[in-house]
Amino acid sequence: MKVATKFALAFVATGLLSVVVYSSVAATREVDQLETTVAEDLASLGRTLSMSILAVWERDGEARALELVAVHDRDDAIDVRWTWLDVDNDHSFAPRGGVSVIPSLLRGEQRTWVGVTTDGKRHVYAYVPLLRPGMRPAALEFSRPLVKESQVFWSEVREQLLLSTIVVAFAASVAIVLSSWIVSRPLSRVAEQARRIGKGDLSYKLAVTGSDEVSALIEEQNAMCDALSAARTRAEEEAAKRLAAMEQLRHADRLRTVGTLASGIAHELGTPLNVIAMRAKMIATGEVPAADAPDSAKIIVSQAERVTTIVRQLLDFARRRAPKRAEAELGELAERTSQLLSALAKKSGVDMKVGPIESVKLKIDAVQIEQAITNLVINGIHAMPGGGELSIAVREDDAAPERAPELVRRCAIVEIADTGTGITPENLERIFEPFFTTKAVGEGTGLGLSVTHGIVEDHGGWMKAESAVGKGTRFQLYLPVDA
Repeated sequence: MKVATKFALAFVATGLLSVVVYSSVAATREVDQLETTVAEDLASLGRTLSMSILAVWERDGEARALELVAVHDRDDAIDVRWTWLDVDNDHSFAPRGGVSVIPSLLRGEQRTWVGVTTDGKRHVYAYVPLLRPGMRPAALEFSRPLVKESQVFWSEVREQLLLSTIVVAFAASVAIVLSSWIVSRPLSRVAEQARRIGKGDLSYKLAVTGSDEVSALIEEQNAMCDALSAARTRAEEEAAKRLAAMEQLRHADRLRTVGTLASGIAHELGTPLNVIAMRAKMIATGEVPAADAPDSAKIIVSQAERVTTIVRQLLDFARRRAPKRAEAELGELAERTSQLLSALAKKSGVDMKVGPIESVKLKIDAVQIEQAITNLVINGIHAMPGGGELSIAVREDDAAPERAPELVRRCAIVEIADTGTGITPENLERIFEPFFTTKAVGEGTGLGLSVTHGIVEDHGGWMKAESAVGKGTRFQLYLPVDA
């Protein structure tokens, strides 16, 4: 389908839609105005008639007043009824507007109401109260049928369409002719040149006539042909060099990935290897009594198993597995971790304090949580090259993650705080990213906090970090008790 035809069809469709919308709004407005006018007329008639009926009721009695209402009810267009305001809804003299209109009428107020009768026709009702001291409360009910909304709507639509179709048809014809002459013919020339370019013929050029958008498109397409021709020449000359450079980049990327993984493994294995070496040295030098040697040997075995676990976890970092949960005492786990790292802390001049420690039992992977606590303690020790204080505390409390404050849960909280150099605000936002580190080259790869964050998330928990430069850092691990 040509652009001119599409433009004409869009023009016609838009025009028809506008007419339909306008007709709908106009018909709705006319129906509302009709209802308002009929209600006002009925209310005005009621006010006039009520004065005479009240006078007859007071002078000649109720029966004479009812006869007068019956006389006025002979008009086929307007229905007049006498209603009592102290009867039930199913009474023959009850208002057809229901009990909702009675309170207003008892206060002497007039009411209008639009309702649907049993035959499905809409009627406007107007109520005029007949209230006198010592007399039974009554009201006059005036009703009149309304024209159906659909009749008014379609009448308005037909009237508007009949007038607008002629205008739209004439405008569409003019639009087709003009768009064909101004747009379609020049665009067909541009399409022909594009087909030649697609086949590789960059020598075909179009003559530029005029200064409109189509002429600008032709000029730009001619310039594109020149640029593509020059680029083709350069591409052919540099193709071999580009392929060789790409292969070198891929090879370098593979080497960098292998080096980063190797550094990460070395970083994560540092602590358990230090514990193994320290315990073995203590046994070899006799610092450990003979009775305590089996305990040190057990520690060496457990740390060797931990080395195997850490290697597996680091290699599986990109595809972490579900943790193997079992009921464990988190406080005892934190104390055991602090004991294993006490020698490293003492060597670095760090005073490690444990407490307060609450007894919290929950189902966790003890090896993974121990690794997470160990990573945070090691980071805290490294953040205090000149020594300092590091504290470990465990408690149980209600908490919710920052991203969903409404999800309050009972959590076990492990808090590790140091008095080290601290972390700047811009780096604090990135500390959980894999391979991000602020340590010097060779001292860390940025895997420790990332691994810790992943372990906590695998347990359904979350982490918080607070830090001030020069004052220290506080990490909090939240582990749901009912996870």
